[in-house]
Amino acid sequence: MRDTLDNPPHDATIERPLRAAPVRAIAALLGTWQGWLIIIVIAGQLLIPLHYYTVRRDAHDERFAWRMFSPIRQTECTIRATLDGAPLALKGEFHETWISIARRPRFVVVEALGARLCEKYGRKPVVFYLDCKYIGQPPRSFGGFDMCNVPLF
Repeated sequence: MRDTLDNPPHDATIERPLRAAPVRAIAALLGTWQGWLIIIVIAGQLLIPLHYYTVRRDAHDERFAWRMFSPIRQTECTIRATLDGAPLALKGEFHETWISIARRPRFVVVEALGARLCEKYGRKPVVFYLDCKYIGQPPRSFGGFDMCNVPLF
């Protein structure tokens, strides 16, 4: 008697519906346009962050990546610019928000700032200098070349 209570008889008919339930649920979901929309949104949420890891040009731009507490996000840079060899005050040229984004450093933004200055000042040489401090890494410097000769992608 004890053996039958500890080891109940195996009934395959109980397992079969349990295994088929997820398949039927997915089939029902894909049977409607709302279900397809849900699948597309979920797939997009999973695939969009892959862009950062595969084709992103700027490693400092972590938007839409799967990284939350990244040391790259906490990078601080000092940014300065020259116009035809003379210092250029960026605060007089751009809104503070654009300057703070360029300080992160987001190179696409720095390139766009340089392109706008090149247009405004008749393609006189515009040079940006970024001195960046990283967490757990040595500081690095970027820039030092004429932004009017940089093609925008």
